[in-house]
Amino acid sequence: MLKMVIFDMDGTLGDTLGLCIETFRECVEEVSGRRPTAEEVEGYFGVSDRGVLGKLLGLSPDAPELPVQRLVEIYKRLHPRLAPAPFEGSLELLRRLQAEGLTTALVTGKEAYTAEPTLEAFGMTGLFRYICYGQPTHNCKDECLRHILQESGLKPTELIYIGDAPSDIEHAHRVGVPIISAAWAPTAAAMAPACEALHPEYRLTDFNELLPLLLRLKG
Repeated sequence: MLKMVIFDMDGTLGDTLGLCIETFRECVEEVSGRRPTAEEVEGYFGVSDRGVLGKLLGLSPDAPELPVQRLVEIYKRLHPRLAPAPFEGSLELLRRLQAEGLTTALVTGKEAYTAEPTLEAFGMTGLFRYICYGQPTHNCKDECLRHILQESGLKPTELIYIGDAPSDIEHAHRVGVPIISAAWAPTAAAMAPACEALHPEYRLTDFNELLPLLLRLKG
């Protein structure tokens, strides 16, 4: 029986991938004079903000000269224009799940630098019991899921993860957590073949199908 629903952020709760890409492109261009392509930026996704920025600038993610604060400033400035709101119905979904007695959690590749501004912009601050952020050196979502399992005392089959990327499916399956492949974002089509090849337990193209499925799994 389902007891906890864990969400990814970018492409799952909101259409924020374009915001992320443009933030990195603008920051790198401002600092180095070189404007990376969207494909180059996206190719580094999986590691956290500092990890992506470091790879784009040829710096260690812990380098003191890494312009993290400038990245955050650009991200916040672009947010109202490029990602003004979450997917329609997502706030209502989170509140309904909690009203139904389900715990909600967040596992994102973002670090708090950018995750917290998005939670605030989307009105979602305080709606997740557990939040686990990304690491600059590697994709750590499987580690995050293990941590939540340990903290909550739940079994993997009592959780479900919702994420849009193929790596989300891989990391959930590493720890035995079933996953809903979120395919409702405009950016999801390009990832569809890779996601389907990894055999997620569920794949939804319509956000409105999510609540009925979760309530059915709750039993």
